[in-house]
Parts: sequence; structure tokens; C-alpha cells
Amino acid sequence: MAILLTVVSGFLVFVLGQFFLKLVLEPIVTFKEALGSLSAFCLKNRAKITNANASLDDQNELRQIISTILSKKEAIPYYIKISWLLNLPSENNLLNACKNLNLIAYEMCKETARHKEGTVGCTQIVFELHATSKLLDLRLDFETL
Repeated sequence: MAILLTVVSGFLVFVLGQFFLKLVLEPIVTFKEALGSLSAFCLKNRAKITNANASLDDQNELRQIISTILSKKEAIPYYIKISWLLNLPSENNLLNACKNLNLIAYEMCKETARHKEGTVGCTQIVFELHATSKLLDLRLDFETL
């Protein structure tokens, strides 16, 4: 009887551990990876983004990253409580950052930019990137190392 109890309790510990791993930890890791891909994209394409000289492919890649971030956030159960506990961006900050990034996606490409000439669009991009960096607590530029 003791052996059966040991086997059953070991099985339950394994199942509960897998449950926690698959439903809580893995979604958080993939969310953080999506934030990391945003940081990598912005750092790699900094000049093209801030000079409003990006291609439509770059614009689509940024939009894909934005949608991935939002979808990965939805996969995290009880995001509001977990975000506070693990120092993740709040829901409002995340949504505002994604709105900023969507505006940047349009402005960084001359074909879709509202400001086709001058430096108004470029200046707006820099301000929006800086605001997004603060909202997400994420490095999107090389200003401070």
C-alpha cells in the first residue's frame, strides 16, 4: 500500500508540475521572447526606423511582432496579477505601447507615412520609440547602455 501511495503521489506531483509549467511558465517565457524580438528589431533597424526609410517588409515585420506580443500576453492566465508579481508591463502600458508601435510602423515607411516630407515624422518616431521604451521597460535604442 505504501508503494502505491508513493507512486500515486509522485504521479500527482509530476502532473501538477507539468500543469504549472505549460499553463503559466511557458507563456511567460514566450511573452518575454516576443518582447526581446521587438527590442532586437528596433535596435537592428534603428536608422531605417528613425529616418523613415524602412521598407514595407520592415513595416510588416514590426506589425507581426506587435500582434505576437499581444497574442502571447493573452496566453498568460491572470496576467494582471502575474504582471505585478513578475514586473511585466501592465495591461494599459502594453496596449499603449502597441498603439505607439503601430503608429511607428506607419510612419517609418514613406509609402504609408502621414508626413511624407520634412522631419516631423522622424521626430514623432523618435518620441514614440522613447515613450514605448518607458512603457515596456525595454531597450529600443542605444541612448543609455
